[in-house]
Amino acid sequence: MAMTNKEIIMTERILNNIDFDLEINTYAGWNRNGFTINKGSKALFTTQIWKPCKNKNKETEQEQKRMYLVKASYFSINQVTKIEQSKAS
Repeated sequence: MAMTNKEIIMTERILNNIDFDLEINTYAGWNRNGFTINKGSKALFTTQIWKPCKNKNKETEQEQKRMYLVKASYFSINQVTKIEQSKAS
């Protein structure tokens, strides 16, 4: 049976000696939370995680949910900067 994303990330943390208390996320994840990766920062680790995909069956018009593996690079809270929101007057 395939591992879940949580299991994949936990395994990578163990293999790379990354503290479980250290907050990590992907580039896209940090961006969604209002952060940007600091210039020159290298990913703590890169792995493959599961991403959902919806396919529409053309014959039956029903959506099929599938999962596929995508490459994901993880960065720590120490490698990001909060994006400042400009105040519109």
